[in-house]
Parts: sequence; C-alpha cells; structure tokens
Amino acid sequence: MRKVFLTAAIVAMATAGFAQTGKNQIGIGAELGIATQSGGGTAFGGTAKYLYGIGKAGQLTFTAGAMFDSETEDNVKITATNIPLLAGYRHNFNGLYVEPQLGYMTSKFTMKVDGQKYLSGSDGAFAYAIGGGYAFTNGLDLGLSFRNAAQSGATGMLVVRAGYNFALGRFGK
Repeated sequence: MRKVFLTAAIVAMATAGFAQTGKNQIGIGAELGIATQSGGGTAFGGTAKYLYGIGKAGQLTFTAGAMFDSETEDNVKITATNIPLLAGYRHNFNGLYVEPQLGYMTSKFTMKVDGQKYLSGSDGAFAYAIGGGYAFTNGLDLGLSFRNAAQSGATGMLVVRAGYNFALGRFGK
C-alpha cells in the first residue's frame, strides 16, 4: 500500500513539474511533537517537504520525515519512531496558510527492561494532519498542526515545525 502511494505521489509530481504556474519549493524543518493524551510523551524529529505550485495561492505538498520519542521509568525504557508520508494541499493567504494532509504512517517501538530487549514491533496505518502557519518571504516557515494515525493505541500529537523553504531554480517564482 505505501509503495503504491509513494510511487503515485512521485510520478504525479515529476510529470507535472514542467507545466506549473505557481511556486515550487523544497522545505526542511525541525519538529517538536506533544502528545494530546495524558501519559503521552514529547517527540522530536524532522521532515522534508516538496511544495508544488498550482495557481497563485495553492501548493500541493508531499511530506516525509521521522519523529522520535523515548521514555524511561524505573528500569523500563520505551523508544518509538513514527515515519509520516503525507500528501496535502496548502492554501496561502499573504503569508498565512492552512494545510490539510492525508497519507500513511509507520510506527516502530522497542521496550527494554534492565537494558535487555524485551519487546519490539511495528505497525502502519492511514494518517491525517490539519495545520497552518506562516511562510515568510525570506523562506522561513513556522507551523502548527495536529497529526494522528488510525493505529491501535495511537495518540494524536500537536506538532510545532520550524523550517526553511528553498525555491526551485527556474521553476520557483
């Protein structure tokens, strides 16, 4: 499923790359995630984002990255990694923007007791995010979103992102 989604997204962006009329960019950013349910932790990570311009105010987006979370209590350490693959649409309002996204998220976790691996696993599921932010004219991009996956035991996160968007040469306007 995720290979089909990723392949379709790459083909769509590659074939449409020469017919655009909007602003094409590549962005990188650091993220901090705060769980919305009690008992959840704080995660950190980063993402890369492709923004494909459509019209004067819209951009199709594709985001991929990783978020890491580690919690220790007594002699038990739990680490988790979430890898989102999200496609979306960003609508710009003179710097301010809204950006809903849909996609797939994989999650991997490991539990160690007294330093020894006790349990590990992975899962993947449909994911979604809704967010907004402000894109400055110098490339700085600050955003806030809610991200969640339809996995058993998944908790939503408020994600704060600080990034920078680079214009793509002759295609970036």
